Order: sequence, then C-alpha cells, then structure tokens
Amino acid sequence: MNTPQANSRSAAELTCTLILSLSRHVPQAAASMKAGKWARKDFMGEEVYGRTLAVLGLGRIGTEVAIRLQAFGMRVIGYDPIVTKEQAQAKNIELLPLEQIWLQADYITVHVPLIKQTENLINKETLALCKKGVRIINVARGGIVNEQDLVESLNNGHAKGAAFDVFEPEPPTYREFVDHPLVIATPHLGASTIDAQLRVASEIADNIVQYNKGTVLGVLNAREVLH
Repeated sequence: MNTPQANSRSAAELTCTLILSLSRHVPQAAASMKAGKWARKDFMGEEVYGRTLAVLGLGRIGTEVAIRLQAFGMRVIGYDPIVTKEQAQAKNIELLPLEQIWLQADYITVHVPLIKQTENLINKETLALCKKGVRIINVARGGIVNEQDLVESLNNGHAKGAAFDVFEPEPPTYREFVDHPLVIATPHLGASTIDAQLRVASEIADNIVQYNKGTVLGVLNAREVLH
C-alpha cells in the first residue's frame, strides 16, 4: 500500500532545515565546538531573506517547502511540467522553464520522482549554467543529481554547498561526496518522524478498511489487487 500524503510535511520540514543549515554552516560549527574550538570567524553565513529558491517539482512536498520558505522572505521560483502558471501563482510561485531556473536560483531543491526524464537532471552541464555560489538540496531520490559532477563543482568553487538526504546507492559508497566539507549528509531521514509514522499507520489502516468495503485507496498495483 502507498501512503503518499503521510510523509509530506516531515520531508518538507527536513528540506527547510537543510537549507537553513547550509546558509549558516550549522553542522560544521557544531562539530567544531565538539572538537573544543571557538572558531566564530570560520562560519560566516548569510541570510536566506531575499535569496531565490528554485523548487523542482511542485507536488505536495515541493509546495510545502515553498510556502514555508516564503515566510523567511525567499523569492520562490519553480518548475513542474504538469502544473499551470495559474496554479503556481496561487501559491506565490513563479513558474519558469529550466533554462531560466539555472540562471536565477541561489538554492535549488529537487522534489521529483526518479524516472528516465529526471535521472541526472542536475549534472555538469546544468551546474555550469547555474549562478556561482548555488547550493543544491536533495530530499527526493538519489540519482536525480549527479554526485560526481556536483563534487567537481564544489571543488572548483562554482557551487557553494549541498545538502542530501538521499543517495545512489544507499547506503552511499561515494565517500568523496558524503565526506566533503561543503556537504551536509543525512541517512534518508525524510519520513523519520514520529508524526509521519503515525500518519502512515493510520492511512494504511484506513486503506484496509476501505478495501474490505470494496474500495481501494492508496494501493500500488490497484488493478491487480482488485482482480
């Protein structure tokens, strides 16, 4: 059974946490403190206020991220091939083609499924089109961003940081990316909240009840289940 709505809020909140942590170097500063240092000058950050956030994929999670970070004063632009300009405008999101997204975004967060069209969506070529200092966030699926190309961009100073909760494969084997000083890496925690897991359990129970009544909701391969 599939419970697509149960994890949305938790994944969106983690995305926002990672964006803010990138802007203020929170994990690095915390690690420095635990190492016995007091290195305030090493962790000069920047506000997200007035910066441009690009949300790739304006489904449940992407939209919730956009709404939350608008409250921080970020300008939000977005890309989604099945969302209309009017639907995006209703959420105060400026819908743009990818060609314009790369040129304008200070932060890019991906919230799309991993399919043929999105595999390596962010790669050497698209990173080169991005603004210098861009930060990349992935709480969707590993494989959407080419990690090797992103490391190259981080090393040459074009990209300024990255925060990933998902990898290809998992657990990740490309340690140069995970261990990079400009990368925040977490072990696929998007749905790892008590609240999300309670909603998953509740939605599964509701699906079972509906199935016993002859209605199938939120079930993968529903046709096979019904027949």
